[in-house]
Amino acid sequence: MGVAGADIVGIIAHIPTSAGSASGRGAREGGTVVTSSEISSTGTPQRGAPKTSSPETGVAGAFPIVRPAGQRPPTTPAAGRDRRRRLVPLAVTLSYLALSVWIFRASWRHLGEITYGGGDAYLFSWFLGWTPHAFGSGLAPFLTHHINSPTGANILWSTPVVLLGLLTAPITLLGGPVTTLTVLLTLAPVVSGLALFWVLRRWVRDCPAALAGLLYGFGPYLIGSSYGHLHLAFAPFPPLLLGLLDDLIVRGRSPRRTGILLGFAVAAQALIGEEILATSALTAAVGLVVLAARHRAAARERLGPALHGLATAALVATVGLAWPLGVQFLGGQRVHGSIQPSGIAVTDLWSFVTPTPLQEIAPNLALRHSLRFTGNAVEVGGYLGVPLILLALAATVRARRHPLVGVLAPVGLVMAVLSLGDHLHVDGRATRIPLPWLVLEKVPVLHNALPSRFALYVMMCAAAVTAVGLDRWRDEHRRATDPADVPPVDGTFPDLGSLDGHGDTHSGSGGWRGWLARSGAALVTAGALAALVPAPLLTTAAHTPAFFTGDGVRQIPANATALVVPYPHPQQAQAMLWQAEAHFRFVMPGCYCTVPGPTGRASFHGPGDALTSALIDLDNGTTTAAAALGSSQVRNAYRRLSPDAVVLGPARRPAELRALLGSLVGRPPRHVGGVDLWLPAR
Repeated sequence: MGVAGADIVGIIAHIPTSAGSASGRGAREGGTVVTSSEISSTGTPQRGAPKTSSPETGVAGAFPIVRPAGQRPPTTPAAGRDRRRRLVPLAVTLSYLALSVWIFRASWRHLGEITYGGGDAYLFSWFLGWTPHAFGSGLAPFLTHHINSPTGANILWSTPVVLLGLLTAPITLLGGPVTTLTVLLTLAPVVSGLALFWVLRRWVRDCPAALAGLLYGFGPYLIGSSYGHLHLAFAPFPPLLLGLLDDLIVRGRSPRRTGILLGFAVAAQALIGEEILATSALTAAVGLVVLAARHRAAARERLGPALHGLATAALVATVGLAWPLGVQFLGGQRVHGSIQPSGIAVTDLWSFVTPTPLQEIAPNLALRHSLRFTGNAVEVGGYLGVPLILLALAATVRARRHPLVGVLAPVGLVMAVLSLGDHLHVDGRATRIPLPWLVLEKVPVLHNALPSRFALYVMMCAAAVTAVGLDRWRDEHRRATDPADVPPVDGTFPDLGSLDGHGDTHSGSGGWRGWLARSGAALVTAGALAALVPAPLLTTAAHTPAFFTGDGVRQIPANATALVVPYPHPQQAQAMLWQAEAHFRFVMPGCYCTVPGPTGRASFHGPGDALTSALIDLDNGTTTAAAALGSSQVRNAYRRLSPDAVVLGPARRPAELRALLGSLVGRPPRHVGGVDLWLPAR
């Protein structure tokens, strides 16, 4: 995975000064060195690689220069380029980070008080607080009764981002879970974009790679996922998987070492989000089929080492995930069947070219159409924009012989088709035209994936193909003006084309046609970036009453059952944030989480009864306290719960809720730290 760290040229010590006179022999015998960019994965020089080179006259970038130890090499343009290239990752990282801070600027201005994503934001804040608390307190981290009491919840069915919670535990300890969520949402597009940038540097120069990382990390899908889908917004795994599979299958690197790294990556992704792991595996399988079809002989040759590496990865991942997966699939409160309904979260056929409210440039005419698409705005992330589609198509045609384009272009097309769902949707209307996902959605594990989320891979493929196309266009121009000034794409890595011993060999043209082509490409690239600029993000208040963050909450006995109102459910989950801010002092009924319903199938809230229904209806304004108190079922449900404490926080109809709760407890509340508190047992 370490691209820049793979320069192993160095200076070989104790080489005789006469070594430069030798020709056609190894470095130990004469100084001729063939770099990895000229060696195929089978160990033989690629076609077109120079046979010999003198240490004094070797072409810059083609061969390392061998000198006696201690002799300082002269300054060359290539050495200057290498030094500058080492600074590029830092510059790209800082640029991505600055852009991300600007996008999430509202939450940084009000750190810990504002977030994004409504009820989902409270859910992820709870997870980010719960994971370090559970591990630090010696509690069971995956199966808990702190929510949905007394039944409890198996939180592994609710995207708990366990690994992120552990890595950011110091931030949570110092600033609270909302601050941690802000940090992670800000880092998510940066880390995701950098992953693709770093991997693509194997095939293209820094500038196109940085552009691809920008498109991937800051595109509509990943920025849209910032609205309460942290497990989807944090997506460095797909590019890393591309790099590791390239190492294992194309470049023929150590199956054991690569398999171990792949196993660690798989385990890490499973502890961030299982859906991306499953869909990445499907995407990788499609890519491997395409690669094998293009290079059948080489595929047969690499099959053994590839299986060795994949088996090693499976073993490492199985060992690392045995505990959490055992609890998830064998422990209590596990869920059966599909979690999400089918046919809703799909990519409309017009989604690829129709901006949504998430884009800054979104004409009213376009919005009238995009608002018809099925699924909420967060799940409509398939927008690419006409300029980017044109760039990707042009790159696919122009650089069609490039091995990376030959694989990722068809993979992107397949993922685009899968994102359309089981039946084609056109302008918000579901047709009867069946699509391939109709078959794949019946596959175990995959049936819990939402088709619209394949947009992640469509954008990654489009960005990578575009980067290759822009890089090749630059090569063609330079070749037309100065053929000697065209360096290899990367002097430290073999080209994918080494599978068959050849690469792309387009020839370019100069003059006014070349200028026109470059100008057009620049304009379309600028248009592609402009079309994807995100609109200002809508914020969610994350205020916690002082009662939960101060000493007031200590009036509730540790681990006592507290009925917290507004009652926690998917549309009103602030109580989960308050519990996290109180360092999980109490357990409480209700939750916004995935738990088994009466039939064992997924439900996003705990079992309801007359009391919980009355509390939710009162807060929504669909009933009154007098009507609820007239029901004996409400009073009986309260007696069965028999809470040790009742807490009424900020609500939409506090007077009605206060009247109901006061009558059930049998005494008026005390107002403490911005809440009404009842302690029935005292």
